[in-house]
Amino acid sequence: MNIAWLIALLIISIFGQGYLYSKWGLNKISYKRQFDQSSVFVGQKVILVDEVVNKKLLPLPWVRLESKMDYSIKTIGESQFDSSDLDVHRTLLSLLPYQKLTRRHHLICTKRGVFELDTIALTLGDVFGFIEQFRSFETDAKIIVYPQILRKDDLTIPSQIFLGEQTVKRWIIEDPFISVGTRDYLIGDNIKQINWKASARTKNIQVKVNDHTADREVVILVNADQSEDIWLPISNLELFEKTLSYAATVAHYLESNKEAYSFSTNAVDKRKAHESNRSFVKVEANAGTAHFYHLLTQIAYLIPKRSRHIKYLLDEYVQLQSRRADILLITPVMTIEILEKVNQLRAAGHSVIIDHVTIEAQEGVS
Repeated sequence: MNIAWLIALLIISIFGQGYLYSKWGLNKISYKRQFDQSSVFVGQKVILVDEVVNKKLLPLPWVRLESKMDYSIKTIGESQFDSSDLDVHRTLLSLLPYQKLTRRHHLICTKRGVFELDTIALTLGDVFGFIEQFRSFETDAKIIVYPQILRKDDLTIPSQIFLGEQTVKRWIIEDPFISVGTRDYLIGDNIKQINWKASARTKNIQVKVNDHTADREVVILVNADQSEDIWLPISNLELFEKTLSYAATVAHYLESNKEAYSFSTNAVDKRKAHESNRSFVKVEANAGTAHFYHLLTQIAYLIPKRSRHIKYLLDEYVQLQSRRADILLITPVMTIEILEKVNQLRAAGHSVIIDHVTIEAQEGVS
């Protein structure tokens, strides 16, 4: 009789606790996930923080957190992740009544890009594993991974030449359209610069003084095309990443020399991938650290798709009449059309250096 009662009590307790967890298990649970940094470079470490709070008297014997994460974000050290699946990460934990539990996962980012962990699945159950309750949480955890910055010596010869030329060619010249006043005439001054009204007023020969401006605009162009057939997909992801890493590296050295530069590409911005008529991605000319990190963020958002053929982007610079440009074209493919456009750019007064980037070769074309 005692055994029968024990069995009955056991069955009642099993079903009773199962009822409690099925009815109130998911009540008053909050979850938050975030990275400890908003951005890192390729190869750098980052910490992902999970915070779960059980705001009720009922303890939670087991809680499983599951989320999809890009395979390029690797776990390191004593991470609590169970990454048995390639892109699904699991965390197991238990919570006492009114307990807040924080788990920190040490990760390393091995690929450029913008990675958003916007949804996580939380599953919990009773002590005996008969009941499972499921709920999804929306999170705003996002990490921006900047491209790898190389050493200057690791660039191919044309990019090194381009950087070397900037220290020589980026002199400052007078802008004839910006006048800031007059001064007395000196031997050797151009007669065309004489300001006759000012000379009559002061009774001394006066010449116009012009402000100064940079002679050329530095432009970094990246071609996403990898074949002459623009309908073929971008299949060589390593080559695509290499071209972007070269562009970021050139920008890094221009920024360290306090150079102003712009950036353009026919690759596609991830945020505009759904648009049917996509424009070229451009970062306007500027200088300084803020501009450099703005460019890195834009490069991080690029995906291996093209908006239009590179020749249309080159056409825009051929038609650039107001100023000349020093252009570095980083391209994984060379075609007759590209060479024709480059010749048109040079005929229009632009300086163009071509860096034909490949996986095997270490030198390009200038």
